[in-house]
Amino acid sequence: MSVGAWEPSVALGPEHAKALDAAAAESQATGFERSGATLLRQVVGAEGAARRAFFEARESTRLVGWLRVLTLAETAIPGCDAGAKSPVIDIARLLRARGDYPADLTAWIKSVSKNRFLPYGSLMDRLQR
Repeated sequence: MSVGAWEPSVALGPEHAKALDAAAAESQATGFERSGATLLRQVVGAEGAARRAFFEARESTRLVGWLRVLTLAETAIPGCDAGAKSPVIDIARLLRARGDYPADLTAWIKSVSKNRFLPYGSLMDRLQR
């Protein structure tokens, strides 16, 4: 058993949206300065309800770009791997609920990610909904 440091949840705000937008404009999650990578780690580590509220307030085209960035960040930025708790799952669910999920997005996610839970989440989470 390992012991880690507890870190309080971070409230997601405009600086997080700006970091995600900047990464989406570059179509990648690599080459980030330390502050950008830190902001992405905060998005990944935020509480699920806070993250979903943050995403729900954004338009779908913007969320597609963020989903791509967060998918790439899982392997490119240490501390951004979240397994079944990935924010990619939250965004994918939201896009599907809105009817805005691009048809080719699942194939792209599977081609660039080793996270077996993307984009649908764990079976146990889906059964509990």
